[in-house]
Amino acid sequence: MKIIKIGFILSALSLFLLNCKTSAQNTSIQSVSVTNTFGRGGSTFINATKDSVESSARGGRTQEFPAVKKKITTTDWQKLVAGIDTALLEKTKSGEKRGHYDGPDEIFRIKTSTKEYEFYNVPQESAGYKQLQKLKANLNNLLPQNK
Repeated sequence: MKIIKIGFILSALSLFLLNCKTSAQNTSIQSVSVTNTFGRGGSTFINATKDSVESSARGGRTQEFPAVKKKITTTDWQKLVAGIDTALLEKTKSGEKRGHYDGPDEIFRIKTSTKEYEFYNVPQESAGYKQLQKLKANLNNLLPQNK
């Protein structure tokens, strides 16, 4: 009888653990984007979702930036978002917004199923700086090389 009770308790505990969702599953990333503004010189942006990547440029300083709209594979998406830790995003601080006249801005937007993060000019000392720079490099790698 004791063995049956222990078996029942262990099976109930294992079912409970299998049905629990981790915070990573609850906050699945839906889209990521990087926008660079150049004061009055224009702006560029790269936006990626689970199935596509899109980039565009506006203004005079952005003539060599590729305008792209293409599908991406699930593998590319997983590589792109694998390095993003949402717990670290919570600790990341934005820098000052420079705006239209004061110079360039670098803007990161990460949208999860529960929250949208937006960071301006993240300082190097900030907790999430390295992961955001890696995200930017990975987004740029999805685009065709500039000619």
